[in-house]
This record gives sequence, structure tokens and C-alpha cells, in this order.
Amino acid sequence: MNFFVVLLLLLQLAVSPADVLGSDLSNSTLKPTSSKPTITVEQAVQTVKNNFTIPEKYVQLSTGYNDYNNRATYSLNWNAVDQPGGSFNAEVDAVTGDIVNINQWEGPFKPAFKLPVLSEGEAEKIATDLISKLASKHQSEMQLVKDEQQVFVLNNAQPVTYNFRWIRIVNGIQFPGNGVNVSVSGDDGKIRGYNYNWTPDLVFPESANIISPEKARQVFTDTPMIELQYFLPQIMNPQSTEPQRVLLVYQLANQYNGGAVDALTGKPVTIDPQMGTYRSMSVASGISVGTSTTPAVATSPVTKSTDQATSDKDQQISQEKAADVVKKMIEVPSDLTLRNSSLNKDWQNPSEQVWNLDWYSESSNMGENHYLNARVNAKTGDFIGFNMNGGISSGDKPNALSRDGAQKLAEDFLKRVQPERFKLVKMGTDNLYGGKMPGNVQTFNYTRLANGLPVSRNGMNITVDTVAKQVISYSLEWSGVEFPSPSDVLPLNQATERFLKARPLALNYSLIYQQNEKQEIRLVYQPKTDYNMYIPAMLDAKTGDPVDWYGKSQAEWSLPHTYTDIQGNYAEKEISVMGQTGAFGEYGDTFRPDEKITVGSLLRAMITAEGNNRDRVLTDDDVLKIAKERSWVKEDLKLESELSREDLSKMMIRLISMEPSAQVKGIYVVPFTDVSTIQPDSLGYIALAWGLGILKVDGDTLQPKQSVTRAEAAYALVHAYAVERPLNPYMMK
Repeated sequence: MNFFVVLLLLLQLAVSPADVLGSDLSNSTLKPTSSKPTITVEQAVQTVKNNFTIPEKYVQLSTGYNDYNNRATYSLNWNAVDQPGGSFNAEVDAVTGDIVNINQWEGPFKPAFKLPVLSEGEAEKIATDLISKLASKHQSEMQLVKDEQQVFVLNNAQPVTYNFRWIRIVNGIQFPGNGVNVSVSGDDGKIRGYNYNWTPDLVFPESANIISPEKARQVFTDTPMIELQYFLPQIMNPQSTEPQRVLLVYQLANQYNGGAVDALTGKPVTIDPQMGTYRSMSVASGISVGTSTTPAVATSPVTKSTDQATSDKDQQISQEKAADVVKKMIEVPSDLTLRNSSLNKDWQNPSEQVWNLDWYSESSNMGENHYLNARVNAKTGDFIGFNMNGGISSGDKPNALSRDGAQKLAEDFLKRVQPERFKLVKMGTDNLYGGKMPGNVQTFNYTRLANGLPVSRNGMNITVDTVAKQVISYSLEWSGVEFPSPSDVLPLNQATERFLKARPLALNYSLIYQQNEKQEIRLVYQPKTDYNMYIPAMLDAKTGDPVDWYGKSQAEWSLPHTYTDIQGNYAEKEISVMGQTGAFGEYGDTFRPDEKITVGSLLRAMITAEGNNRDRVLTDDDVLKIAKERSWVKEDLKLESELSREDLSKMMIRLISMEPSAQVKGIYVVPFTDVSTIQPDSLGYIALAWGLGILKVDGDTLQPKQSVTRAEAAYALVHAYAVERPLNPYMMK
């Protein structure tokens, strides 16, 4: 089950919409549990308008009122009615009047890359000025932390965006849980995103009597805080025919709050199991998990859809059998009717299909529709998940189940629906959601074990309504893979040393949520994050090399390059952009702009600039295969050979999908005196590349067979992506 979809369902429990601008907030159902609003929704709208320019085309305004996690806010959303679309969204604190966050998007997505007009320094000044205006009262308490490893993607339809992060500093120590994030468009300097997170009334422990870093390191090692696990990297392409990879890794154990050591007590910081986990959360009423036969679903047309790539249909169970599986496991309320079904690939098990079945109530009143979603493996007939929304049980009932009682109910359910697999799991303590847990809900996470080791993203998640005394959601993730033997791995002490070398412990404040809604600040030593997406998430257990969340080793990461030998070059800006994509890194911090480029070097740069994945360790055969699959190369070119201007033109025109135009005969004219040396079949490519500003030519001669320099290639590649191509009219609808 998709965790983020379910999390949105949970958040809806704490949100009360306001129908229109200026809705009456005196309604008792809208009163926040924390503090009463001190500003009106109209004042919130004016605050946003005073600080940001709302594009005139965004004429449709909708507002909402939220009371979530002890904070009352107004949500304000401006949208365009006509094409091209766009939106401006803001959230304003209803008590303090502070702008909490904004984000804006302008449509349509144009298939063209724009060179940033602003430098990073200029964008930083814009972001700093905004902080001075909106968060000036805390500006002196924050520190700018730059992401030195921000990577550009040339096939992104949106402008280059610079991201800046200010972190709250208390007693000279970072508190990463609070601060401000600002995103600035490199194209026009507009603020694309702003997020302000500042928790008031926190008590921060003094740092006078803390343990030494050496002592914290010893506690981290002795605990130990990393453990041997099986890691299943996320499959990014469900159409992939490659099998699911299984890696043996050393990773931070879930129960120690990200490897935190309390700097005052010298003890590991553990997560209170009473907090549970918020994975599959939805509150419902009307479901019984008894074993009795369920009533038949009312006869009604069912909308079916099937994945076009579905194969082996004869091996799949029918939709009717899938519905029968659900009804054997849970009681479907008689007021729900099966309305929709779909058969789709399982993202994490691409060789298998999943039936998604949706039952809805007949009610037509907005906000009163109840529904049940259930999922069944179409190959095995396994009941792999369900969740339902409906009425909300009050958490104030004296006879509500305790956590122990809820756990027994949950485990009785799991033993019934997954008797064999339940023997292969252990209860987890990881907390994916920090904040107030509804009093009527308890959630449990069970991690799969293989060869005695935990398996990432495999296991069971279950949620219990403690008042209704019912299971209200359940999901199973269980990959059908072979697990390698955990022999020949690095000893734990060596792995810990390597992990701490990659991510040394740093002193910071950490916010911990308690079950009673209280927030506690701890002063902890914790593995350094560096606040970027390329921190080592884990270590390969056999080699000790850092590995990221994609299962890629550090050598495979796409990291930006800042070249030291390009100042004053005519293509300095373009080369810098290519460096930010992680391309052309074969010489480290030098680019060598005047060196002749090889076919292989340019193709590797093109693959990197596409940004489709982070696998940068490719064989020559891999590079040539990808280039031909994408139709960049059709000639018999050798990767080690130098690239001519003629072949560069062909590759760039194919890159921007304009080859059919280039093949039209008799319409192209170029102003070069050596036009007679251009092959007739190449004239259209060269004319388009020159006319679109892709090909850099000085003087009145082209010299089509002349070898291209690395600077010329970088210039051509950036300007090829900058060509604005026609939009698909169907994408506009």
C-alpha cells in the first residue's frame, strides 16, 4: 500500500475545510485545540498579498482552516482557470499571523531547459532578503547551511531552482528540526518555495556538562547502533525486466532515533514503543474482522481497468475471486458497493499483478461517503492490504483498548490472514510520523526476517481503532526474492568505524514527541547529515563502501563539479551548468575546455545530464546501447574516436526530436563559404543546429569534419536542451 496516500488520509482527520473566503470561524467544529485564531482568513489573505505578488491569472481562490499537531493555520490556494495553468499556495498561522509556507507553480511544463539568469550568490541574496522580511525576529538565531551537492537536470521542464536552508541555532548548537527553507528560481528570481518551521516554548538543555565526543562514539559503538540488514533498493521503473536486487548492508537500527546518543546521560536515545508508527493509517467504523461469512455485495456495475502490460492472464485470478478473498478475511459492510477494480503491476514485484478493489457507500452527501479499498495478489491470491474511511471513533471512551490490548487484537488478525508469514516477522519500533497520535488509534509495524536479519521495506503494518476495537487498516510487503548468505561480511566493529568515518557524530538538539502530546528537546550526538541528499545511508556489508537509498555505491553517485580551468572561456556558463549536472567529471576539478572530445565522453555526459537515474558506472557497451535506444547515434561511431561538428549536429538534433525536419530536402541554406564540403544528408542537421543556436561557429567557415572541443560540446548540449519544443496539445487538457 502506498504509505504517502494513507498518510494523507490520516492528515485529513485533523483538517476542517472552510467553504469560502471569509467563512464563519465561530462554528465549534472549527475551534483549534491549541489556541483561538487571532486573525481572520481575510487578514491572512492580505498578509500573503503584502509579501508576494499573486499572478493576475490566478483568479480562483479557495481557503481552508487546519488544526493539526497543536497548530492552527489557514490554507490559501490561488489557481488559474484557463490554460496555461498554474497555482500559488500559502499557509498562514491563524494565531501569530506568520506565513508558514508558500509554493507556486506556473504551467505549462515547457520541454526546454533555461540557463539560469541569476548566479547562486544573487539567488542567495534574494532568499536572505525574504528571511529579513518574514522571519526577522529569528534571523539572528539561524545559520545558513548550503547544500554543496545540489545537482541540475537538463531535461527538467522547470527553471533551475536554488535551494537554501537556514537552521535554528541554540546555545551555539544546531537544532535541525527548526528553521527556514527558501527556493529561488534561477530564471527570474521568483520565490518558488518558502517553509518556516519554528516551535515556540521549547526548553533546551544546557550544554555545560555533556559527555565528550569520544565517549559518545564509544556508546555508539558498544550499543551497537548499526545492524546487519537485507536491503532491497527501490525499483524506479516498474517496466524493468531486471530482478529485484538484494544487498547485505550495515544500517542504523530503527530503535535508536537515528543513531542518537544523549549528550547529558551518555545513553542511547530510544523510541518509546507507545508512539507506534504511522504507516497505514485510516480511521473507520463498520468493519468487523470476524470470520463469519460476509453479506453479498449489492449488484452494481463495476468499473474495471487492466494494466496494458499484463501478461500470463491465465495465471491471474479473476476480479470476482479477488473480491471473494477480501470477503473471507474481513466483513464488508452491507451499505458498501463494489464500484471500481483495477489490475496493475506491483511496483516492487514487477513480475506480479495486484487487484485493487474499491467499495463505496451510496451516500451522495459530500464528506459522508464511506469506502473500503482492498488489495489482493492476482497470482497467489494473497490478501495483501485494506484500509477504510468512515466515521471517527472518539478517543475519550473509558473502555478503549490499551496498547497491549490493541497489539493482541492486531496479532490475532495477522495470525489469521498470514499465519506462516507472521512467524517470520518481529515487531518494530521505527517512528515514521512524529507528532500527536489520535487517542483512538494504535499502529504496529512488523519487520520481515530472513536468515535472522531484518529485511528493508518488507513486513506487515496494521492499525487498530481502540474504541471500536477493530482493525482498520493492514498492509503486507513481501518480496519474492532469494536472500544471499550473510557470510563473508565485515565484522560489526570494522563496519561501525567505516560508518562513523563517513558520517562522524555531531552535537545537535533533537525534538522528540511523546505519546501524551508533549514535546521534549534532547541534546544528542548523532551521525552528521550534511543536509543534502547524498549522505551515505548505509554501508555495503561486504566491501564497506557507502551506499545510497538507490543501492548505488559512492562511485556511482552523480555529484556536481566546480571546474578550476574555465574562467574566461566563451562557454564558461554552459560548462558550469554541465558541471552542476555531474557530467564531464572524468578529470575531476578540471574540465580541459580546449581538448578534443570523444564520442564516448559526450554520450556519457548526455546520459548524466538526462538525470533519469544515478547509475554512472557504465561500460562502453552500456553507453552505446543507451545512445542507440534513445536514437542519439545511428552511425557506426567508435566511442574512443573524436567527434566532428557534422556528427555533433546530428546528435543534438536527434536529442531534441527534430530529425524528421532535418531530413527534409531542398529547403535549407547556410551562410558558410565551405558549404560545398557539407554532405547533402547532413545539411538539414547542420542548418537547424546553427539556426537554433546550438552549434557555436566563429567566422564564415564551418569545417564540418573538424573535431569538436569539450567546450564546444558543453555549449551545444546546454543550448540543445534550451530549445523550446512544441507542446503536446493533449497535455494541455
